[in-house]
Amino acid sequence: MNSKRRFAVVTDSTADLPDEWRARYGIEVVPLKVIFGNETFRDRVDMTDDEFFRRLAGATKLPTTSAPSPGEFAEVYRRLAEDHDGCISIHLGAQLSATAEAARIGAQAVEGFRVEVVDSQTVTMPIAFLCRVAAECETLEAATAAVEARVPKTRVLALLDTLRYLEMGGRLNRAQAMIGTMLDLKPLLLVADREIKPVERVRTRSRAISRMVDYFRGELPVEHVAVMHAQAPDEAEKVAAGLRAELPGQEILIGKIGCVLGTHTGPKALGVVYIKK
Repeated sequence: MNSKRRFAVVTDSTADLPDEWRARYGIEVVPLKVIFGNETFRDRVDMTDDEFFRRLAGATKLPTTSAPSPGEFAEVYRRLAEDHDGCISIHLGAQLSATAEAARIGAQAVEGFRVEVVDSQTVTMPIAFLCRVAAECETLEAATAAVEARVPKTRVLALLDTLRYLEMGGRLNRAQAMIGTMLDLKPLLLVADREIKPVERVRTRSRAISRMVDYFRGELPVEHVAVMHAQAPDEAEKVAAGLRAELPGQEILIGKIGCVLGTHTGPKALGVVYIKK
């Protein structure tokens, strides 16, 4: 941890922050919630990723997800105010969730403690990369500037095994989902510039994976990159090994997609996430 750092770094559970970074940089993680019927679980606090996907497989109705409340954020900021001068709070894209808004409202409730709330405009590990960038800065001003400069360069390239979960969650209309299931197409999606855009629909999963890697090659050079997966560790390992061979010297991490994002992607999602240089 940067011992000279007088500010704290806060994020939420959708950042899929590696435990090792959380410990090394002292990053505070506020959990979102996933709701099955009338039971509420805090993402990765009350429920592990594996338990979640087991339960999702047997669910007749899709769980719902909810952002932390402004009060939960205020509580975290008050505690941090005891031994920090301020904090940067980096969250899931506002186009996807009310989390960043809740953080802003929560911050207003804490007198005399400076909180810079940043809408990452993205989801999953690019948020963790932004947290690490912030944690390696010496001042809150430098951290905020470094993070804001990178927000427009974050990308999530995701391959879903099915459109069913996006459709059930209301993120996609039924006709689009039906076409996808009838032809069993594997959709490749890009989260960039506050939008989720279809890149391509490929017939087979193996073709979709090689198409995803090709698309990523066209985006080089990148500053940070990781391979993310939901219950697809072998494929993630294979993609990462291929990228490591092509990009010697580049750190390529493998991360797991948590409950909240998993509600919308479903199992077997695979992605390459990165920040462009």
